[in-house]
Amino acid sequence: MVPPRCATLFSLALVVSALSSGATAGPRTMRSCSPTLSEQFADSEVAILVEWVSARNGGDGAAESTTFEIVKIERDACEGFKKGQRITLKKYHAGKPGSLALLLGKRTGSDAVKWVDKCPLDINEESFEYIVQSPSRETPDATRLEYFVGFLEHSDATIAEDAYAEFAYAWTADIAAITSKLPRDKLRQWLLDEDLSPGRQEQYGLMLGLCGKKEDAQLLERRIFESSGEGRWGIEGVIAGYLLLTGEEGLDLIEREFLRNPRSEVLDIFRVQSALIDLWSVGNGRISNDRLKAALRLILKNPDFTVLVISNLARWKDWSIHSDLTKMYDDPKFDDKQIRRAIVRFMIASTKDIPSDAGAKLPIHARQGAEFIERLRKLDPKIVAEVERFFYVD
Repeated sequence: MVPPRCATLFSLALVVSALSSGATAGPRTMRSCSPTLSEQFADSEVAILVEWVSARNGGDGAAESTTFEIVKIERDACEGFKKGQRITLKKYHAGKPGSLALLLGKRTGSDAVKWVDKCPLDINEESFEYIVQSPSRETPDATRLEYFVGFLEHSDATIAEDAYAEFAYAWTADIAAITSKLPRDKLRQWLLDEDLSPGRQEQYGLMLGLCGKKEDAQLLERRIFESSGEGRWGIEGVIAGYLLLTGEEGLDLIEREFLRNPRSEVLDIFRVQSALIDLWSVGNGRISNDRLKAALRLILKNPDFTVLVISNLARWKDWSIHSDLTKMYDDPKFDDKQIRRAIVRFMIASTKDIPSDAGAKLPIHARQGAEFIERLRKLDPKIVAEVERFFYVD
């Protein structure tokens, strides 16, 4: 629909990638960033809580090193570690006697371990318990989120950052599945913080929309319109949350201010488009599918968004734009290879959307798509062959 460090960077990268390559923006997921602590723990065959003893920074000509003493062994595939044993890493890690860290590694031999690059991880006993008690990867994603929701904005920064990352990485549908577990009052409180990071604003805005009440829409509306330009980083989720609470009335406002406004900035339109994708995924009919399609069609002929809109409307099976696309294919204004590929992909997709009980008679959209493709086989056979070879509708 990303850890705090890369939420904004990811959004920017997604915009650049989508607008340049024609990728379809899907429901939120930000798996491009670092794995969460629970994922690192799950991937490790050795997990040991250690206490800092001493370190050498190499300033005296000696090799860098850090020595730790084992406090607790949570996992040991080598079966060779013991409480109180000392471990020396060939790297410098600042610390002080008594400070705790987590060592994670994988077995490279019967009694050899390769520690992960980011080790040691500075933690305390509370964050250690948070990590080792986290649900396994085999646990359904929505159930995993039920565990992490209780740690959002935790007083321990390590825990708070990691719990947020679990939600920032999650699919919107999985967050929606635990709507009853979301902390409405806390979400409101966090969104009132003027210093809230863009990533958290985006996440918490969507979550409040999922679990909130009608009166919460005012708070989200203020968040949407209180800034402009780059200051609007992180409003995708806020817009989605706002629309979940206000329905078509709210969509009328968003359309007027962004999609119908010729002065709208490209990034703002992209943010609204992303919010509409979220609504399609988890809106539960609060805004009808036909209404969402109509909203997206408003930016079909905006060259910055034509590819994205065509791709999403194909995924939504909105074949009503067939005649528009037929004209656009020959329009010099849309003389762009990516746009033409998207149109061809749309037409091919329309030919495949056939009800199982259609019999010998094809639906009109399938016939129109097939006729268009056959015409292009003569006029532009290369692009048809390229699209058919790599055909997809995500």
